[in-house]
Amino acid sequence: MDHKQTIIKEYKNKFGHVFKYTSKDGKSCLLRNPDLKIIDACRTVSGGSSVKFDKALVDNCWLEGDEELRTNDEYTMGLFDWMGGIIKKVDGQLEEL
Repeated sequence: MDHKQTIIKEYKNKFGHVFKYTSKDGKSCLLRNPDLKIIDACRTVSGGSSVKFDKALVDNCWLEGDEELRTNDEYTMGLFDWMGGIIKKVDGQLEEL
């Protein structure tokens, strides 16, 4: 799928980070990074299931793309492998005083 640069710029202005996932055979989608509300909702609906969590994360962060990435299990499982990369955070250190 061809994602227009003007649309990507609009998504970046609205959501901050935008990610493109491309399968080996060229199917692609755009995803936004989740905020805490999305992460919390995904944890709530997943009931501890990592598959349900990943599916909810894809559904809530999906901007556009080839629908087969969301509807075909083989494509969806490939996409799941990369979902951790869309969660942006600032790392730090904890020390006991």
